[in-house]
Amino acid sequence: MTWPTHLSGGIAAALMLGPLLGAESIAPTLLGAIVGALLPDLDADQSRLSNTYMFGSHPLRLPAQILHRALGHRGALHSFLGMMLFCSALGIPLLILGLGYVALGVTLGFLSHLLLDACTKSGVPLLWPDRTRLHLLPSWLLVTTGSKAEDVVFALLAAVNLYALVHIALTALDF
Repeated sequence: MTWPTHLSGGIAAALMLGPLLGAESIAPTLLGAIVGALLPDLDADQSRLSNTYMFGSHPLRLPAQILHRALGHRGALHSFLGMMLFCSALGIPLLILGLGYVALGVTLGFLSHLLLDACTKSGVPLLWPDRTRLHLLPSWLLVTTGSKAEDVVFALLAAVNLYALVHIALTALDF
């Protein structure tokens, strides 16, 4: 999947928990989910995060290049073990800083990325270091990254997000 679909998937994962978390928790959870949804692709040489310009430079470009050379794309960072290690490395400091909902969002976004990529023809090595690429759908439903089918997935996620946002807004307004 491409970064817009992953972004939409991360947002959907966070918004679906909105009613359980409470209104004050939605924004930090969303922030974390947006970042978490893009993190697994740091192992891609030209990922959206590695090309993000901030603080007068591209601070994630070198780490992305190192991860790409060491792991290749859709390797360890596209596994449950990679998710656990990466989210722990980010989550523990966030928890110490009192940003638990951001940490939750990072984990939700990361998980949504793995699940979406497991719906593609390429699959993901969810059980890495076993490199077998796993899929969540039957072969006839698997999506090719960047295809019209992915556009449909994106549109469905966008619709879910819109519904969730309207629901949260109406609930907050006591409708």
